[in-house]
Amino acid sequence: MKIIWNPNPLATVVELDDFDKKLLWHQVKIARLEMAIGEAHFDLDPEHQEWCRTSLGERCSKDFVADARRHLDYAYVCGDEERNGKSFEVRVTELTDGYARELASKHCGDCTCVACSCSKCYAEKLVGVDTIPGLNKHEASYISGAFTAKDGIVRTLDEVVANLADYEPKDVKEWGLPHVDRWREEARCAHEWLVAYQREHFGTQ
Repeated sequence: MKIIWNPNPLATVVELDDFDKKLLWHQVKIARLEMAIGEAHFDLDPEHQEWCRTSLGERCSKDFVADARRHLDYAYVCGDEERNGKSFEVRVTELTDGYARELASKHCGDCTCVACSCSKCYAEKLVGVDTIPGLNKHEASYISGAFTAKDGIVRTLDEVVANLADYEPKDVKEWGLPHVDRWREEARCAHEWLVAYQREHFGTQ
């Protein structure tokens, strides 16, 4: 495994060799099996069944055992049956290839205050690395915004560090001082984290 640190920390690349990809394949398979086991567990859990009956009423499944078997899907996971024209192992391979691509992409999701899960974060968790350790989602959103191209021009790392050093919210009178103070503090923390990142991986301050 090779980590190629990018001036934009959200775009750092995790490069896998063939052995790493095999390990990732098995990690993906384990994750899919754990998900199936979890779904089956709740199908069979008496408390969950009671909640379904009382909260969902007619929409509640009437055969929890059948639902559990459907989630576990032994013939698909351990046999020769296919789903949507693909075997379980082919599906795991597809997911593995997708996560390998995510490892070479940018962080975007809950980790940067975007309302969705970040596939790159999940892929990094599967291979056991973290390219943005200690970076809060709010600070990450400032860094993401600062590296976003303006008129086709992308700031350098030095320029982003300078931008965050004197960050000042604009056109925010209606938000009030508490929000503005918080935004200044988040930008200060983003600057502090980015300076440490720059020093560690690029030998500059």
